[in-house]
Amino acid sequence: MKINSICIVGGGSSGWMMAIALNKNLPKIKVTLVESPDIPIIGVGEATIPYTATFFKKMLGFKEKDWMPYCDATYKAAIRFCDFSSKGKNFYHPFWNKEENNYNGFDWAIKRYLTNKSDIEDYYSSNYIAYHMSKNNKFDTLNEEGFSYAHHLDAVKFAQFCKFKFKGKHILATVTDVETDGKNIISVNTDKGNIKADVFVDCTGLKALLIDQALHEPFDSTADTLLNDTALTCRISYKNKTKELEPFTDCTALSSGWAWNTPIWSRIGTGYVFSSKFQTKESATKEFKKYLTKRFGKVRSKKAEFNTINFKTGKYKRGWVGNCLSLTLASGFIEPLESTGLALACYQIEDFIENIKGYEYSTFKRNLYNTSLDKIFKEVHNFVLLHYVNSMREDSAYWRYIKNDIPIPPFLTDYVQSPTTNFNWFPNKSRECILIGLDIPSEYSDRSLTWNGKLLNRYTKEEHSFILKDDIKYIDKRKNYYKSKIESMTGLKDYLEQKIYI
Repeated sequence: MKINSICIVGGGSSGWMMAIALNKNLPKIKVTLVESPDIPIIGVGEATIPYTATFFKKMLGFKEKDWMPYCDATYKAAIRFCDFSSKGKNFYHPFWNKEENNYNGFDWAIKRYLTNKSDIEDYYSSNYIAYHMSKNNKFDTLNEEGFSYAHHLDAVKFAQFCKFKFKGKHILATVTDVETDGKNIISVNTDKGNIKADVFVDCTGLKALLIDQALHEPFDSTADTLLNDTALTCRISYKNKTKELEPFTDCTALSSGWAWNTPIWSRIGTGYVFSSKFQTKESATKEFKKYLTKRFGKVRSKKAEFNTINFKTGKYKRGWVGNCLSLTLASGFIEPLESTGLALACYQIEDFIENIKGYEYSTFKRNLYNTSLDKIFKEVHNFVLLHYVNSMREDSAYWRYIKNDIPIPPFLTDYVQSPTTNFNWFPNKSRECILIGLDIPSEYSDRSLTWNGKLLNRYTKEEHSFILKDDIKYIDKRKNYYKSKIESMTGLKDYLEQKIYI
């Protein structure tokens, strides 16, 4: 099937990114974007992962000095999880730099075994410079070392920025009907006229106007494992920007879900993702207000205005059906615990363009895309689920259900137990951070002693201490190296003022 024209139905971040990516990478295709003037942009997803930053540069051709100031964007080095393992405990999922790629936690595990003096704080401190950045509110992109950083941004402003860069036909119109032959979209009919194209892209969000309402593609729900289905969102102003503008996304577990904080340049985006099966909206609002008061004080919390978003988790069986590609929320949704919403849209766009780079597609290419999409959705689903099912919390019906009644996918069990199982976005290093943070043995903690059991079983602890003295010292050397490295760094606010907000 030759592709001369593509019609994107719906704007938002995903729709406009697709439009720009097509302009840049497949300039011969005539692109039309239809956007309803009556449907507001959700604009919740304000945290990203390093893959997204790479996509902005590679696929969109965006320079940080151009898009970041417009979008109130800031830098992100990690995600901090509070109260997930148990109340009062926190851990990090930090990003890594080039020199850390070949390092694992074996030395840390050995030191802990032999000395009983190496805890989770020691692990993060000796493994990730991003941890030190996050803990001390300092930042540097460390481009020369290949540091993998991400961003916090205003999603609505980002969509607007993409819109300004678009070179194609933009139509403000309301879709009145979608004509199909049962397998393909023939035309999208609007109050401004009918639109025909070789390929249609569904960017209509949770409504899924094309893939669901027109083509009736089945939806595979994951509500049995990922329980959250509602989000309360609001915005908080800065009181002390130097202190509160932090280089990490903050996630705090509450009674029936978790609350997030994403600091962008102009304000802090915050919200509560929870399960309506275990908590009413009224009860969730009360709990969220209590959280906001504790975190930001009474004055700022009282000014907060709440929005409610209802969502379903899972994905449509196929993301590409006939001549219709569904994108981001219209293709599926995994709750944003690991900030993957915008990244999933980027992945879909890049993979789709790769499959049509010859300005044509086939059944084989379509099936290849759908297989790849299934894999990445499963990866994100299982990695997010990892944070829940290994929690030791039992202080609410929600957490007791997660611990005792959630069906564990076999793939997730393999991922926890097997040192060789890996993901694309979340490699073994990421799994290690989460499992150690949740006090679950991994191949680099207690399991590492079994992995190297022939050596360890041969000697006493005293003999180990002598034989492995260099290994024991190495972790302290790395920790001190990272501490010294950030001494020359500025705070995140000052860094942004020097590099971006000049």
